[in-house]
Amino acid sequence: MEEVKARRKVKRMGGRTELAEDLVENILVRLPVKSLMRFKCVDRSWNVLFKTPTFVNNHLQIHRNQDNIMFSHRYFFRWVDLNKFLMLDSRDMFPEFNSEGLYDDDKIHLYNTQGHCNGVFCICVLFKHEIFPGEGRYHKSILWNPATREVKVVPPPPMPSRSHHYTLLSGFGADPNSNDLNVVNLIIDNENNHPPHAVLYNLITNSWTLITIDPVLVDTISNLSLNYRGFLAKGICYWIISHGCFDDENILCFDFRNNQFHILQRPPTSKGNQSDFITEVNDSTAYVVHYYGKENYCKVEIWILEQDRWTKKHTFPPFEALDGLYNIWKGGAEFIGLAAAGGQFHSFNSDSQLVRSLGVSSLMTDVVLKYVESITSLSF
Repeated sequence: MEEVKARRKVKRMGGRTELAEDLVENILVRLPVKSLMRFKCVDRSWNVLFKTPTFVNNHLQIHRNQDNIMFSHRYFFRWVDLNKFLMLDSRDMFPEFNSEGLYDDDKIHLYNTQGHCNGVFCICVLFKHEIFPGEGRYHKSILWNPATREVKVVPPPPMPSRSHHYTLLSGFGADPNSNDLNVVNLIIDNENNHPPHAVLYNLITNSWTLITIDPVLVDTISNLSLNYRGFLAKGICYWIISHGCFDDENILCFDFRNNQFHILQRPPTSKGNQSDFITEVNDSTAYVVHYYGKENYCKVEIWILEQDRWTKKHTFPPFEALDGLYNIWKGGAEFIGLAAAGGQFHSFNSDSQLVRSLGVSSLMTDVVLKYVESITSLSF
């Protein structure tokens, strides 16, 4: 019986042996993105196959544990790919969009890398002046797949009113059930007396949709006065909205499964330090707490979210070599931090207690993001 099944896997045509389609797909889905990009021109059906949601999702699942690290800097507009030891310049990444002169360094306030989802980064560009006079808009979102080098400029979101001063909370993620990529914008008008305005962008439809905000959350959201980066974990985007500036102990959350906002409390030991961050580790949502002891050494705790409650799982002794953590790598086996002296990023192995330099200077980068290379397409 097994031999019969095996024979069904091959077909003989003109003296040649050809593999069955399902076996070919099973082989292709295990190849790295670089190989798949070369094979797109082998057969038209392969090019179509590589864009199907099933193939993209299966490829992501197989390669999901092969974490890469991308460093970015908010003001110098540079990215460093640790896996390839490659530095990328924003002007090289988006040359076709510079014809309008928007991406000149003297016109940009910062590149705020919103995060990574399914192999794609979302970069929010904040400009020093209105992009186009009279629009009241100072930001633009860009989607970027480093593995395929594909770039997509997101169309401008609808603005509730023209304002010269508004707070933007931008998040990036996907519905875990469909893997459709989405960008969420929460806009608080600090100049006019308008309620918070939320819109959701869907890549497949290339359009924005208005989101209704629960009235109970309006007062909490309206108190924000700064721009924050969102942290994506298990289909939910989190903003640590207090960050030491407010008395509350809340985290603002947006669930891409039902497109709703809600509030979650921070872990009890968190002071909302700027170094705190939220990430996903081994299929769990983790909050990394930073605080300094009496000897001014950085202490770190890792809390895991369990049924809307934070449970402390790990407490690290004071880091003498690393000035805090920037990300958790390799399923929690290693941590990336900044050296207390020298300004170089290092990796700390929790088992061996070894610290090794990654050869990346903090002068070039201040945001550390882990990502998985994928074949995810940005065009439909």
